[in-house]
Amino acid sequence: MTTAKTAEFTKVPARSLEFDPRNPRFGGEGANLSQAEIQKLLFNPPHSASLLLESFVKNGYISYEPLVVRREGDNRYVVIEGNRRLCALRHILQNPQEYGSGVVAGLQGIPVLVFHEKPDASHLRDIRTYLGVRHLVGYREWPAESKAIFLDENIKTKSDLKRLMQEFAIKKQDVTRYLIPYRVKKAARDLLDEFQPVEDQAFWMLGEALSRAGIKEYIQLDVDPDSLKVRGLNKAKFQHLLEYLYGSSTEARGSRKAVGLRRITETRQLTRLGSVLASKRASQKLEEGATLEEAEVYVESREDAVQVLIDDMRITLQKIIALKPTQTELSKIAETFRSFEKAVSSFGK
Repeated sequence: MTTAKTAEFTKVPARSLEFDPRNPRFGGEGANLSQAEIQKLLFNPPHSASLLLESFVKNGYISYEPLVVRREGDNRYVVIEGNRRLCALRHILQNPQEYGSGVVAGLQGIPVLVFHEKPDASHLRDIRTYLGVRHLVGYREWPAESKAIFLDENIKTKSDLKRLMQEFAIKKQDVTRYLIPYRVKKAARDLLDEFQPVEDQAFWMLGEALSRAGIKEYIQLDVDPDSLKVRGLNKAKFQHLLEYLYGSSTEARGSRKAVGLRRITETRQLTRLGSVLASKRASQKLEEGATLEEAEVYVESREDAVQVLIDDMRITLQKIIALKPTQTELSKIAETFRSFEKAVSSFGK
């Protein structure tokens, strides 16, 4: 068989198509799964291929959205792009009694864009560029961590980084925001079992955290500026950081009330966390179980700390006003402020 040098558009039987266990969409989950197990993984949330069924039943398979496949052997095609669509197709074909013979008959010849087996270096670049353009910079959306996996697989050296940036016309800082948190997670994967962050939201929380100088210094993160490889980090400090970002399921390691609890609930708190972790005394308090607010007292001067709390009270009052409280609620608010005033007067005495 002659190896083609460019992609070929054709139609193939649905039975010849297979899932790609290495697809970045699975975030590493598919590597040890059977085809049936991948089918189940894709059909249900979070991948939710089941949502595609209605479109296939009504419209058949639309030719201008071919599956992107890699030929492996004469009659075997591994799906590089379109695993969710293949999952929905398989479900319909496996349940003809539910969808009818007409629908099933219309899904036998599936349009594909074929990249042939054992491609040369330029052909690998074609595949990489096709997927990268669709998922990394536009057209279709991958989860953030799937983008990171794609970048991790394709950037091993300084020249890889430079070439990929040129191919996709993206900046180094855009590559970094995906790649560094993923590589940090890989470097400390043994610590992650006790933490169960929510997929994309949690990945971005870690990425945003690692962009703060105080946080990077705290975990002693060392990254090669040329290849973006993680050369080292302090795992004990990183474990504390994970607790602050996600909370921990382990037993309390101290006596303070916040030990094991999540300290950061929104990204705008990360700047404050960075300031706390940049202070040896304040970061120690946080490790012992202080809340973020309690630890901040050890960063700022007493005057600054009081002013920050006053500003927080002002912001809280503005939020209350924006809610347009009822007269009954206003009476409760006024009563609370009178209590505050008495408490402040007693402090002075």
